[in-house]
Amino acid sequence: LAPQGGFKPYLRNLVDQGIIEIVGYSTIVVFSHDLIQEQVYEGIPVKERQQLHSDIGISLGSKTSLDVSCEHKTIDAAIEQLYLSDVSDNEDSVTDVSSLVSIATSQINNAGPEFFADRTQHTRFASWNLRAGKDAAEHSSFRAALHYYKHGIAFLGDALWLEDTYELCLKLYEGASFSSSALGEISQISMYANGIINNVKFEDSLVAEHLLIGSISVSGQCKEAVARGLAVLRQLKFDIPATPSPMVVMQTMNQTEREASVYNFSQIADFQRRVDPKTRNVMKLVDAISAACYQIASPFLPLVACVTVRFSLQNGVCEESISAFVIFAYFQVFLKQSFDQGRHWANIAKNMLEKASAEGPVTRARFLLFSFVNFWYVPLQESSNHMQKIHDLSLKVGDIESAYMAQCLRFKFLFFQGERLSSLSHSADTYLQSMARFSIGSAKFTALDKEMVDVLAGNKSSNPYAIFNGKICNKESILADAQSKMHFQIVEGVHLQNFFVSFWMGDYDEAVKASDIAMSFPSAKMPKVQLVYHIFYRGIVAFHLYRDGEGEKWLNEGNDMQDQVEVWVKNSKPIFENKLILLEAEHYASMCNVVAAKESYELSIKVARDNGYIHEEGLAYECMGKYLTSIVEVRDAERCFMSAHKCYMQWGAVAKADKLWKDWDLSSSTECIEISTIKHKRDE
Repeated sequence: LAPQGGFKPYLRNLVDQGIIEIVGYSTIVVFSHDLIQEQVYEGIPVKERQQLHSDIGISLGSKTSLDVSCEHKTIDAAIEQLYLSDVSDNEDSVTDVSSLVSIATSQINNAGPEFFADRTQHTRFASWNLRAGKDAAEHSSFRAALHYYKHGIAFLGDALWLEDTYELCLKLYEGASFSSSALGEISQISMYANGIINNVKFEDSLVAEHLLIGSISVSGQCKEAVARGLAVLRQLKFDIPATPSPMVVMQTMNQTEREASVYNFSQIADFQRRVDPKTRNVMKLVDAISAACYQIASPFLPLVACVTVRFSLQNGVCEESISAFVIFAYFQVFLKQSFDQGRHWANIAKNMLEKASAEGPVTRARFLLFSFVNFWYVPLQESSNHMQKIHDLSLKVGDIESAYMAQCLRFKFLFFQGERLSSLSHSADTYLQSMARFSIGSAKFTALDKEMVDVLAGNKSSNPYAIFNGKICNKESILADAQSKMHFQIVEGVHLQNFFVSFWMGDYDEAVKASDIAMSFPSAKMPKVQLVYHIFYRGIVAFHLYRDGEGEKWLNEGNDMQDQVEVWVKNSKPIFENKLILLEAEHYASMCNVVAAKESYELSIKVARDNGYIHEEGLAYECMGKYLTSIVEVRDAERCFMSAHKCYMQWGAVAKADKLWKDWDLSSSTECIEISTIKHKRDE
């Protein structure tokens, strides 16, 4: 846009006075100071300023295809259609065009709707803002996107929801609602979503319902979100029983399996993306409802998954329907204890994900698959890596709830795999502040886990609840709030935290009390990584209480826990093998089988070490030390306790290590004990 020869020959006087500077081969003019620019700008009469903004915006807009309708195109297609006369088709050129679109639109917005008297111009520039908003959202600039969508709505003014502006208005409101969701601004999500719901036909409100239900859930009103979601599904003629009894749930699952059995694996996994928009929007809606159902352990969750799988098979399997298949796999494991069927449906979902693009609903499906299903079959490190990838991808596409839920689960996976506690503490500090702003549920769970890490590490100066700015002071206030709102997952989470802390610090009586309370909630039976470790630790507690003379029931419970882990070990030896062997050692110790007990303790230590579970290596050493003490093999017991102490220190559990040292008076031992694995005698 610079004249031939640049600007300098025409503006030499202003340059000499120090008012402006000319850079970039005499093609760019800038004021030498912001205050000078502000003074000059304010000195221009308002009408003249508006005219300048209008002229600049329209001139720049003419260099693009802003006035070419993209109403029926995808965002990608719309961006591809933008052009400048002198640019190539490379990625940098697309970026240049996108920037010009935003600059042109911003100039028009600076002129303001009141400057343009013609309603046709209002509609034209509302369309410009829609284009600029889509472009900003495509580049994950959701604050900028919301800015453009708001201006687009302002340009329509009194022409909102008229016949000739209906589609444009709907797209602007949907964009504003989605961008508000990506920014975690719940009140604005509600405002724009309700603006749609109150003014459009029911079938056009599904996207708004999806965003509104998601925002209600994120705000902590999961019960209300589920109720609203079920009402919408029933309005769509989904057959969801009013009373989700266990019999109804199992019948529905069996019916779904029968209907799905007519399709082979490749037919379902090799889905077609050309599915009508209504079907996709229904699937997005189900995605939000499922998330709310899970938060409160709603018995409607398997029913929603089943009817959605059937609906998808009948109307077209698409990216947005993957979550339903993941949830169906989840309930194969949970309700039917069928790990093979769970793996089968999980593999179908995984295959579908590999062919899907990186869009919001798919990030949620990825989260569900790798956090609640896939972890049964792969090492915990792999699951934690997936959570980090999902977090990063979800933030990019504006699915902030999935992003922070993934980070919350990543923290749990890392803790249970034995990640160094100082590293975990740093990771929690990195994300907690953002979680508290954008995902209050994830923040509560992570604060509880951070407190557990601090207790084990002996970090008394840390206060993970400070991020809530006085609204939540400790876990007791989290518990009280969750109980009042019937958020069973959080209530269960508080008591499970008490159980894990009590277990590791050796207070088995308190551990049992916390465990009993946690397991009294319906959500406690739902498969998740915490359940695995609760059963493992509860089994150890049970065998110890039996040997302490607390009664036969504890032996029976210990055996039950051992049987459960034996089922799991078939799915993933790296996760479960050392745990099963340690429970077998505890069983043999309870049966007074000294030789088998020692061999199993030693083997559990070796397998834990081979898999990098430093905390469980320490636990096996500690359990063996307690057993050897009970049969008066004091010197070998001391070696075990010293080895356990070393493992706990390497883990970073300083408070746990100190307690072990004091409980067993290890400082009184003057013999230099080589910390090593006790000789393995299994093959002798």
